[in-house]
Amino acid sequence: MVRMFLSLVVALFSLSLPAQAADPPGTDGFVTKAAAGNLFEIESSKLALSRSKDEKVRSFATQMVSDHGEAATKFKKAVREAKLKQPPEALDPKHKAIVDDLRAKQGADFDKAYLEAQYKAHVETVELFESYAKGGDNARMKQFAQELLPTLRRHRDQVGKMRAGS
Repeated sequence: MVRMFLSLVVALFSLSLPAQAADPPGTDGFVTKAAAGNLFEIESSKLALSRSKDEKVRSFATQMVSDHGEAATKFKKAVREAKLKQPPEALDPKHKAIVDDLRAKQGADFDKAYLEAQYKAHVETVELFESYAKGGDNARMKQFAQELLPTLRRHRDQVGKMRAGS
């Protein structure tokens, strides 16, 4: 009985502990994921500019093309300064599938899917950049991650509000 009680206490205690943050990705993984995510933001937003009639969506898409275009320039410079190999300038399979899905949508269905995709992408990107900024193994890329985080968080919050309809 005591053993069962102790097992229960240990189980409950372990549930109350905060989840440990995932280990940061290695530099190669960070560079690859950051490049693919950034390209996705640009490509999906260009698609939104050609498909959406909603002025709020179009305004957000314009901002994404501009901000992520600027981020791409800074990213390439940081990769060069870190003496790393430039990643491919192509969508990875995951992001290509999302863009392909968006291409099949029109009107309000497109707008909803675009905002959902942007929100999920920014949540993932903020997590990636926070993890690398805290524990990455390349000082120049950590600096880049830290510098871009405020913009990424702002995008995440902005699209989150749009997605929620506020």
